[in-house]
Amino acid sequence: MDKRLEEIRESERKSHIEMYSNEELYNSESWLKKPIKTVRDLIPLFDDYEKLDVLDLGCGVGRNCLAIAQEYQNIDCSIDCVDILEIAIEKLSKYAAEHGVLHCINGIVKPIEDYKIEKESYDLIIGVSSLEHIDTKDSFISKLTEIGNGTRKDGIVCFVINSQVKEFDKSSGVEIPAQFEVNLSTEEMQSILNKIFDGWTVLKSTVQRQQYDIPRENIISDLRTNVVTFVARK
Repeated sequence: MDKRLEEIRESERKSHIEMYSNEELYNSESWLKKPIKTVRDLIPLFDDYEKLDVLDLGCGVGRNCLAIAQEYQNIDCSIDCVDILEIAIEKLSKYAAEHGVLHCINGIVKPIEDYKIEKESYDLIIGVSSLEHIDTKDSFISKLTEIGNGTRKDGIVCFVINSQVKEFDKSSGVEIPAQFEVNLSTEEMQSILNKIFDGWTVLKSTVQRQQYDIPRENIISDLRTNVVTFVARK
């Protein structure tokens, strides 16, 4: 692992461990408060399924996948949940047990780039604020292609990806290196998605400017990003 990648992952590890240790899923004023609306809007599209296979890449403690599991806990629903942090998978298992859906959840501690997606193995693949943390741009593109191949006919992909990220030391206003492994321009990000998923039915494609504070080592970062949301059916 090169030095820059190591620094980014250590910074993200610290900020996420702090969040997961101090905030409770679905009982927080942070982004852990509820599943994202885009995922919630997708759930009814699988109502006629008797068997549902889902992949959540960068699942964290289960903000999105547990909502799916709760909705489909009474059918053959299996959700592979991948995250680089052991604490995320430990908390995910705890919350899944508390919500009565542990039987639907398969927690996997692994970097996203290292998780092998078999062809046509999932009905739904989601990556929410996680794919930009794949180790390199080439790996990112390769993984998106693998995701496309790993989605079954009529299956859906759902991505929320930060682009064009800038970070500033909140106290001084000085720009600092953005702690993202893949930090593409918004236009390039959209171009890659449109090319890889060409021929799919695009259900949602938006860009939203966001700004929020995030803890970094010894400082609070003022983070500014264009959030690309992309949902498509194969």
